[in-house]
Amino acid sequence: MLRVQGDSNAHDRPWRVALEQGFFADEGLDVQYTEDNPKGIAGRCEDFSERWKESQLVEGALEVYPVCEWGAIERVHTLGKGKIIAQDTTLRTGALMVRADSAYRSAADLRNRPIGVTWHAGTFYAVIEAMEAAGVPFGEIQLVHAADRLEALLSGEVEAAGLMEPLVSRAAAAGARVILPLEWRGGIVASDDVDPDTAARLVRALNRAVEWLRQDEARQRQELLRDLTPELRTTGLLPELLGADVYRADRFQRTAEWMIERGFLPGEVRYEDIVRI
Repeated sequence: MLRVQGDSNAHDRPWRVALEQGFFADEGLDVQYTEDNPKGIAGRCEDFSERWKESQLVEGALEVYPVCEWGAIERVHTLGKGKIIAQDTTLRTGALMVRADSAYRSAADLRNRPIGVTWHAGTFYAVIEAMEAAGVPFGEIQLVHAADRLEALLSGEVEAAGLMEPLVSRAAAAGARVILPLEWRGGIVASDDVDPDTAARLVRALNRAVEWLRQDEARQRQELLRDLTPELRTTGLLPELLGADVYRADRFQRTAEWMIERGFLPGEVRYEDIVRI
């Protein structure tokens, strides 16, 4: 059995589609997929345990999990276990948003102002990238952890928040405005128990799910934006369906160097130590 944990219906939905449509089964894979991690960031995979211990399946161990690209590099490097086996199936879209009555109109206005993010999750890194691209130095970006980023924004606890769907649409419905678009890139991490053949079959099944979704935009909105009310699904931000693919060395190197420069990795990391080649 391959146990997989996602944390976003809007972006990890191809995993559930592959399960529901029988694409994993067609590849001979027995996949147990848990959607919407109930513990939030506190419940995300921090370790890979051996699959079996004394003939019993180890409770809580995961064989595979999708995570942000930055987090995938950091966790594999820190744990010294598992490998990134592919880039994730979607390029997640989101926004840095402010309240309707906010005086802030640009990224420059948000220098040294509290911005709500989930600490060291995808939005954490995506907000930094977007703010830097808009000309705000790293040292002038003030990020604040908010377990409920939308509530923190609307209540005035923070001046802005990095949001992904379904929170973008819910914030817009409450009058919030977009300051910058965000991009959240993902990676798929597998434990050392997952052999290359199994990984290849997993990727094939996921790509069948992506193709199934690509065939019909109405289907995409129904599946990928299922956490939104029907009226909001028609205008919600759809992630770009990339398909699971090879995590290239040049892309890894750019991201790793960016993380090292900002102190998010303790030292040099090598592609061959982090990515299954």
